[in-house]
Amino acid sequence: MQLGGHRLNGVRMVHGRHEAMVPWPDHADLPSHAVALRRDVLDTELRRHATDAGARVLMGHEATGPIVERGFVRGAGLAADPELAAGLPRVDSVRSRFLVVADGANSSFGRAVGTTRHRNWPYGIATRTYFASPRSADSWIESVLGIPDAAGNPIAGYGWVIPLGNGTINVGVAVLSTYRDVRGVNALKLLDAFAGRIAERWEFNPSATLKAPTRFRIPLGGSVSPKMGPTFLVAGDAAGLANPFNGDGVDAALMSGRLVAEVLDEALTTGNSTSLQRYPTMLSDAIGQFDKVGRLSARFLGRPIILRPALRLGLHSDRAMGAVLRIAANELRDQRPGGAERAYAIANTIAKFAPNW
Repeated sequence: MQLGGHRLNGVRMVHGRHEAMVPWPDHADLPSHAVALRRDVLDTELRRHATDAGARVLMGHEATGPIVERGFVRGAGLAADPELAAGLPRVDSVRSRFLVVADGANSSFGRAVGTTRHRNWPYGIATRTYFASPRSADSWIESVLGIPDAAGNPIAGYGWVIPLGNGTINVGVAVLSTYRDVRGVNALKLLDAFAGRIAERWEFNPSATLKAPTRFRIPLGGSVSPKMGPTFLVAGDAAGLANPFNGDGVDAALMSGRLVAEVLDEALTTGNSTSLQRYPTMLSDAIGQFDKVGRLSARFLGRPIILRPALRLGLHSDRAMGAVLRIAANELRDQRPGGAERAYAIANTIAKFAPNW
């Protein structure tokens, strides 16, 4: 699937007056660059890909709740949006042998089938919007670490600028729930303050947003359970699979979607629904320990006594920042291990003896 997009060579990490230019990690199985793509473009292409593969896509319909028969989920009730579904055939329900719950971070459908978030596990609070900028063709993501809260204290989180190559930039902020003063953080005001600080450098008008800011809460690191039931599987943000190091949910959503497809193909081919039981194990093998290390890291970085020196020391070393990026992007190398792999191995060992949060 060719999506185009804007090529990005790496991340410019900023803290105060210090900057570190970190090229995208070199990995044997992955490109040495990233690609920025608007979410609506990605969604359109994914729908087209699904349609080409034989799926029926119902635009303008929302799954309102599960159809349950004798304790088993057998489909979903639907509601049509009068505007989005105008002129299209309306469907009140769909029935299926198996069902995939993938309705995002605030998964009302997931809760209806019995999923729940581990309340003591970390989550992220993020807000983003778009601005017009002549620097949209820049080939570096900018990640600003330790942005200050209203009291001037560095938060456990970051601000970002992603140039999209089409005349616009994606600007946002994210805060970890483990941050000591998270209850006093207003994400929308934090975004406004961040946009004001970077507006001159990125040459945009901070009061001229192209889209109303989107605020969302992101369950991290596999914090939603269960991942399956007798006739359903839970994927993406609905399963709380966003990367606990950076809050990215797209990569984990696509990965879990591939695993879901593999499991369902086996279940439908063999006629044996017990194949669904493989899914949680496959997820755990793929990202389970990585998620636990990330959750543990989030716990520590929420403490100012650890966050401040970590920011001070890290930005003085391009090598250290390169290791941070490789860990955060989950692009650790099996061959040619370096500082990132050694640091992760130490954290991994510690995490094995830590509580499962």
